[in-house]
Amino acid sequence: MVAALALAPRAGAAAVSSPCAANSGPQGPDDPRLREWLRALVHEVAHEEGVDPHVLEALGMTETALQPALGRACEVGPFQVMPWWAGVFSLDSPLLLWDPRINAIAAARIYKAAWRRWDARFARAGANRVLRAAGWRGPLDRETFAALAYNWGKAPQAFAQAADLRTVPIPASTASYALRFSQALREARQRARADNGIPRARPL
Repeated sequence: MVAALALAPRAGAAAVSSPCAANSGPQGPDDPRLREWLRALVHEVAHEEGVDPHVLEALGMTETALQPALGRACEVGPFQVMPWWAGVFSLDSPLLLWDPRINAIAAARIYKAAWRRWDARFARAGANRVLRAAGWRGPLDRETFAALAYNWGKAPQAFAQAADLRTVPIPASTASYALRFSQALREARQRARADNGIPRARPL
């Protein structure tokens, strides 16, 4: 895994690194206690970073079901952050992105940057042909737009430059991601109501 990350290029989301692909997937058993611990950590980080905690939780659930994981293109951790973000955030090594707090902070900042690029007219992208084909119905909301941009970094520029948002060539995988995020966000808010707004973290 360390060698795979050392070989990771700065590339688009579609790029696949053979060393990472060979080791991709969850990096441990599916542990509900770990997920609940991570959920509490994610909420804490979200409050610190000025991001809706349910949104950040939903992002992690959409990426990996809040599990430590390695992606086929060397994406790291529960939020699948690309190793080159370590340079952007002035980290000494991409391996630091395995730290769950650092991983969540990076995700929160990437998401917030996209959230700030929202324009009210982007709501019309709810009629986008690819999104509609994936099952989206209704206007596009700001939270899902930012999640869509988290998955497809070209989204803010593509939306801003589009004369007709219905024809923006959103990748089909990104459209599917947007729907899964929207569902995960609804579920995160339902869990919050059940928990009275406070995740019940348990010691590991």
